[in-house]
Amino acid sequence: MNKKFDYGALERQYIQGDMSLRELAASAGMKNHSLIMRQSKNREWARKREEYQSRANETALTVMADKRGGYLAQEAGVRDNAIGAINDMITRLREDLKKTKTVVNNGVPEQVPVVRVTPGDIGMLIDKMQIIFGKPSQITEDRNLGLSFGSDDPELLRQVVEATRGVGLDDGSTTESPLPVAPKARAN
Repeated sequence: MNKKFDYGALERQYIQGDMSLRELAASAGMKNHSLIMRQSKNREWARKREEYQSRANETALTVMADKRGGYLAQEAGVRDNAIGAINDMITRLREDLKKTKTVVNNGVPEQVPVVRVTPGDIGMLIDKMQIIFGKPSQITEDRNLGLSFGSDDPELLRQVVEATRGVGLDDGSTTESPLPVAPKARAN
């Protein structure tokens, strides 16, 4: 007896899934997988599966991009609100810095600021503002002579240190440098 199979349903199952044709034939109860292989070739199931998966991937990427775009827009809004709040606080601080109160000191009334700001407070504020605007909060400077000494000759380094002690930049001398000359590099 020849059994009839719903090839339309098998095609949808193959295209939307990840099962091989042999696995699909076995799950449908086919004893000979060549029937499903023929249907797959004639109806181009492999091409349809590839197109389906490609569209699914594009849809997933679009959804993910939309979600990421929403997060970025939300983050930008939060930053804008934070910058607005900081601006309001700085404006309020500037107003408060102008306010004074009368204090009696040894029987003499004098005007003193209500809000005291120290140079450290200003430095801290500048550091925090740098961070908010994506700039480094600390700037460091490194100074060097651009010289390097091999670790295999510490005596040479000692001689350099001794030679530079007490030597001024403009001592008027025109003699040779007191600095020792490094030994020539060995040929390998």
